[in-house]
Amino acid sequence: MPSSSLEQRRRNLYRRKNTHRKDEFANMRTWFPDRVTIVSEGDSWFAYPPKWLIFGKPPNLISQISGWSRRKANFYTTASNGDEAVDMISGKQKHQLVKLLRWHTKSRSRKPIDLLLFSGGGNDIVGENDFERFIRPYKAGYTAIQCLRTKRLERKIKQIGLAYQELLDIRDHYSPTTVVMTHTYDYPFASLAGANFLGGLVKTKGWMKRFMDQIEIPEELQTGVIKGFMDMMAKESLAIEQLRSNFTVVDTRGTLEDKSDWLNEIHPNRDGFRAIADKIYVAMESNFPALQRAT
Repeated sequence: MPSSSLEQRRRNLYRRKNTHRKDEFANMRTWFPDRVTIVSEGDSWFAYPPKWLIFGKPPNLISQISGWSRRKANFYTTASNGDEAVDMISGKQKHQLVKLLRWHTKSRSRKPIDLLLFSGGGNDIVGENDFERFIRPYKAGYTAIQCLRTKRLERKIKQIGLAYQELLDIRDHYSPTTVVMTHTYDYPFASLAGANFLGGLVKTKGWMKRFMDQIEIPEELQTGVIKGFMDMMAKESLAIEQLRSNFTVVDTRGTLEDKSDWLNEIHPNRDGFRAIADKIYVAMESNFPALQRAT
């Protein structure tokens, strides 16, 4: 390849805020070794697409975070809509993660990944194949928490917690200096609003309220039911944080207090994601001063 073409590729990557391609990430790590090296793996909170799928700015956490870290970080994102925490730490995705974490062992000149951002757990408990198993038909006098099948939900959340523990075991074995950082989601408002793209040509159903309606859980309790889910998940990840080193859980609950902050039932809008991303980025700046935003 002519040197002028190679230099153009280098200049293009220098300006990029992130990449989805392994070859580009490898080049970033080689060409810009002094930057913070970041990998993100996760669900739609990391990967939610723009309204027109291709055009426009995507409303998700990684779009915001990698914008703030532009030219300060070599940023590789492998997140995908619909991913579940348990699946991300098994099979093909696990193998990909191990390869990324082992990359630095192939040469003394290579530095390990500095930060692994992880978003997972929400898809393990919401939606058509899960949520309805964790709620019980309403009976007069029930509180929001009494509408939960607590034992079932606890077992599922423990499974999610074990996936996080496995992730940290993989990190400890292949790249113990890598910081793993995650978040606790927030408190969505129960609604029937699903995803909507291409002016309504592509739609999905909502993820929670429709199942609560089917078993007659009153609307005034539904958001409280969802809050119970989020709090139980947060309790598990925050407990793991106390047990493991180089593991940070950013508690983002209570960030979005208004329905107008939400695009649909489980995804914030662009401004909502920005508010949550800001909390995560503050933790990133604390761990890696080179990521500090200009004031």
